[in-house]
Amino acid sequence: MYAVWIKVDETLPWIELKGAYQTRREARRAAEGFLNSIQMKIVSVPEKRNQMRALATIKR
Repeated sequence: MYAVWIKVDETLPWIELKGAYQTRREARRAAEGFLNSIQMKIVSVPEKRNQMRALATIKR
């Protein structure tokens, strides 16, 4: 039995696909099918970032 875990990026957690697969080939095909069906959106991030101030209030 094989389970499939996919790591997209170091900042994201591992993704486990549902199901258990009898052979390594089935697991690989499931992973390929998942990766081929993903829809991605790439956005631009401005180079200059404004710092944000954190405001905390404490109630007693």
